[in-house]
Amino acid sequence: MTRFAETETAVVARLRALKAAPEVSINLSDLGAPMHAAGFSQHEIKAVLDALEQDKILSYGPGNRLLILKNLPE
Repeated sequence: MTRFAETETAVVARLRALKAAPEVSINLSDLGAPMHAAGFSQHEIKAVLDALEQDKILSYGPGNRLLILKNLPE
């Protein structure tokens, strides 16, 4: 498994733990702090979030938040 795939799996798992669903807004620090503690860099996390944004699964919102647009990938 590549580092990107590991990071993506961890990000999606963390978003699920935060009860992410369509139309739900998530604070980036609620996602980032545990991810950093688990050994993932900000660059790795941002790369995954950018890919999810490109797939229109989430979008960056005001106030350092993420808006979930679709159900998370399996």
